[in-house]
Amino acid sequence: MTRYAVRAVPWVRVAVHAVLVVALMEVVQRWTWQTWPLQGAAVALLAAGAACCFDEPAAVVVDALPRHLRWRTAARASGVILLLCAWAVALARSWDSLFDHPWHVAWQGVAAILAGAAWAAWRRADGDPDPGARMALAVVPLVTAWALVRPFAELVPVFPYADGSGDFGDWGTSLTGWVLLGGLAVLVLTAALADARWWWPRRARRTSLAKNRSRWDGAGRGP
Repeated sequence: MTRYAVRAVPWVRVAVHAVLVVALMEVVQRWTWQTWPLQGAAVALLAAGAACCFDEPAAVVVDALPRHLRWRTAARASGVILLLCAWAVALARSWDSLFDHPWHVAWQGVAAILAGAAWAAWRRADGDPDPGARMALAVVPLVTAWALVRPFAELVPVFPYADGSGDFGDWGTSLTGWVLLGGLAVLVLTAALADARWWWPRRARRTSLAKNRSRWDGAGRGP
């Protein structure tokens, strides 16, 4: 498993994400009030980096091998560990600059990593070779823009600010949303790794067609 992880995980991409996370949180630590939206960008990078860990350019070949998706996902999770370590370092350095809600911010990163891994596993279970790369292209700019503009902050406080009053967004409501996201990500990841075909209609339909085709071919050949 270790040899597979060394070769399969896109370590350069994951390392770049990890370094950027630490760098962004270092900026937040030094100029908290002026650069707080970068905290949201760091969380987005964690989600994107986690998803990239599971990209498989050679999916057509690898998916036909005896190794199950669970085994390959477990091996590639070593890249996720690197991101978690980077997040821990970033939090340790900026702990006193997180508006007295460091644990809330910590969970945002963990939930984002779970969400990225769940998305990638879900798409890989359906044969998508590089869900992480496409997710990164969409999630990083969108989440960064959301953290900067903070639309609907009173109703959907994704990245609260300061004391969480008024338009700053409520920290408690935000934590509830991130906990729900993390829980949903765990459910999706579990279903994907359990090879639950019932939860992905298109895949279930393909499986049914394949079985019917096999049955028809057998009938056509005769005894």
